[in-house]
Amino acid sequence: MPPRIALVTGKRARNRVESVVSDIRRATGWTIDVVEAPIDVASLIPRDILEDILRGLRGRYDLIIVPGTLSYSLDGLEEAAGAPVVRGPPDPESLRLIAELGEDGLQRLAEQGSLSPSLMLDKWLEELRRHHLSTPSVEVCSVRVPVRPPPIVVAAEVFVRQGISAEDIAGRAEELLGRGADIIVAGFGQSWEREEALRVLRVLVDRIGPVALDTPDKVLARDAAREGLNCLTLSLSEGDPLFNELPRGSQVVVIPLDSSFNVPRSVSKRVELLERLVKRAQQKGLVPIADPMVDPPGWGLARSVAAYLEASERLPETPLLAGIANAYELIDADSHGQVAVLTQLFAEAGASLMLVTEESRKTVMATTEAAIAATMTSVSLLKNRWPKDLGIDLLYAKEKRPSGDQPRLPRRPRLSLDANTLAAWYGFRQDRTGSHLIVVEGDTIRDVYIGRRGVIELRGSNGRDLYKAVAYLGLASEPSHYAYLGYELCRAELAAIMKRSYVQDEPLLTPPWMRCSWYSARAMSPIKPIGQREKR
Repeated sequence: MPPRIALVTGKRARNRVESVVSDIRRATGWTIDVVEAPIDVASLIPRDILEDILRGLRGRYDLIIVPGTLSYSLDGLEEAAGAPVVRGPPDPESLRLIAELGEDGLQRLAEQGSLSPSLMLDKWLEELRRHHLSTPSVEVCSVRVPVRPPPIVVAAEVFVRQGISAEDIAGRAEELLGRGADIIVAGFGQSWEREEALRVLRVLVDRIGPVALDTPDKVLARDAAREGLNCLTLSLSEGDPLFNELPRGSQVVVIPLDSSFNVPRSVSKRVELLERLVKRAQQKGLVPIADPMVDPPGWGLARSVAAYLEASERLPETPLLAGIANAYELIDADSHGQVAVLTQLFAEAGASLMLVTEESRKTVMATTEAAIAATMTSVSLLKNRWPKDLGIDLLYAKEKRPSGDQPRLPRRPRLSLDANTLAAWYGFRQDRTGSHLIVVEGDTIRDVYIGRRGVIELRGSNGRDLYKAVAYLGLASEPSHYAYLGYELCRAELAAIMKRSYVQDEPLLTPPWMRCSWYSARAMSPIKPIGQREKR
């Protein structure tokens, strides 16, 4: 028997919800009824009125969906309805997820308690896997790289620097593979001795298998390919001797550099040069991947997108690589948002292989951000949806909507005091038991106590465990000191999670609008940061 579903909404949203529901009925054949509450705005339906509505529906439905924007808990409502009661999505359009869930998914929906894209993500990722296996692809470094996305493959470049052991370099490569890289690119500069570079490559291959190679040393690239150490050679340009020296069957990335080492500014000339290089590689028995080149911001970033679009049309059987680090490394903005937009942008323009780096402090974790962005974009392209509400995201400093139910506060507290004013009257009190120095090293928080008990070090991964250990050992006595330690250890934990620097007693996060001036076109003058304005 098909499932019976009721959707409770307000008067204003009734018509919009009915339109979506009619599409769901046609797609599924299920019984889905819209129940209008006697309230204009769905998010303002009082709990007692909702309970009355649910009692009236008792025994008639297998599942009842109520507005996702209700501010109160749904605990106890299932008893009134005689069926599972779950939250719908904030946007009525997202109710269409019901049709994609299928009857099996309705049980998961009842168990989870809210209709959210996370219910669909596993199903979409399975669809993505099947698409990956069937779409035209090129095998690169044991990874199927589709000619056109989705999916999107992430290549992470490890710059191999002098003075770092081959074992440490291999460890770094393993870390990036564990954090989302599909392919590792070993980048060597000009100063490497060839035999030493080959030794490093052998260690890498022993630990993780063949790697892609990015080096200006053409002989090194040739020798590594002949020894089977690299599975992809970057970056061949016009007049490159490697066209003639690499073994047949070698996979190469071609870039639109002419014989004078210039990239044509004209999009059409850039793509024409790429076409010639792809054809030359094929004539020499090589397997080409084309890189139209991502120009840095301010130097032609928009023009490079046009080049990818044209190359995608004129090279329909050749995968495209986009080095998006050329953009996000050269903008002073958080990398996770940039990586998300750049991945979507260049994937829509035809690139199925994203090359990323983590060479600056501000781009730490960019490889993992790229892996998440690649998944968002791949599902977006596969399902023809916005990269939004997919059950996966790159939000962590901001949030889409409030989370959790706020506690009900007493309406009339006995006292209501201004803490800022009170704090001015409470001076610093030295805790005679001792003091604490707090540092963050990687994922570990270290709290070093210095006092009557001598010097004691506590180590942990979260602030809660550390302050409990301080209390258990009696390493503080002043209530204000305990409060201070909880505050600082929380900041230290956030720093460790976010891969930020931590300095005791210094601010952890300062939003840009609190510290940066900006130019106002309205005032035709600079505007001071919000944090530097005088309070009135």
